[in-house]
Amino acid sequence: MRAITNSHRSAAALAAVVLAGCSAEVTVGDGTVDADRMASAVAMYLREHVPDVQVGTITCPTDVKVAEGKTFTCTADVAGTQLPMNVTLSHVSGGEYTYEFKPAKALIDTRKVVTEIRSRLPAQAAGASIDCGTALIRIVEVSGKIPCTVSLAGKRQVVQTVVDDLGGTVHFEPATVWAASIGKIGDKITVYGESGAALLEVTVARVKFSTGDDFDQPEHGLYLGAYVTLRALIDQQDLIEITAVSGGKTYTGDAIVTSTTFDPPLDPVLLNQGEQTAGWLIFDVPTRHGHLVIRDATNNQLGAWKY
Repeated sequence: MRAITNSHRSAAALAAVVLAGCSAEVTVGDGTVDADRMASAVAMYLREHVPDVQVGTITCPTDVKVAEGKTFTCTADVAGTQLPMNVTLSHVSGGEYTYEFKPAKALIDTRKVVTEIRSRLPAQAAGASIDCGTALIRIVEVSGKIPCTVSLAGKRQVVQTVVDDLGGTVHFEPATVWAASIGKIGDKITVYGESGAALLEVTVARVKFSTGDDFDQPEHGLYLGAYVTLRALIDQQDLIEITAVSGGKTYTGDAIVTSTTFDPPLDPVLLNQGEQTAGWLIFDVPTRHGHLVIRDATNNQLGAWKY
């Protein structure tokens, strides 16, 4: 069974547009770059490639001498902020040369940032609000960050969108955008699939401890029994992994106890929609305090119960 993960992509391309270099052949008269003509070329290129973004004034330096490999910077007003465009001259011959320009910073569409962050939220946080500021387009240098605030039921988490390259590839810090919920014994956790469909309801209804008997002695000090109930919301569902975490160590629920202290055991059965099962999972743990953690098939934590 596959369940939703909290960080299913390590990076994403969120550029408003990938501004690749553009080149053209120009005839020059007096040995200098025509600043107005270059500004018009930059404006035309931006308006062609980002038609939904307002492009304002373009300024290029005057008195730039035409020379092989000469580089200078024009500045474009894009969506109310400044985008530097680096221009490089090449193939200079007689009265002609070729220019190529590339952006010095990335154009990031904040609407795509919000969509990407939302796709990383666990299903139980699907209703969270995400605020990355009012600007629809952000111009950000490589390694620059766009802070976004994720809010839900009075909780807030700041997620930094870090720009990796001029093509608009980003990653998020932290990578897990919203931590899985930690509930109390008796709380129900719903497991969701990658499509967002609810698959399974899991409840740790109660716990109890035993120090064992003459026949069964726990290796770590205590047997922890967790009475788990499962209810399938669609067909072909089975128990995904529940482990106990205590003192920073993880313990699986496969301890074998022959007494009736924990009876009946939770049997691994496939459930169809509406079917339920219940029973005890038994852990060998060192203390009476910790968490029971539920994880998906790729070891992502979906939730936890504190005991």
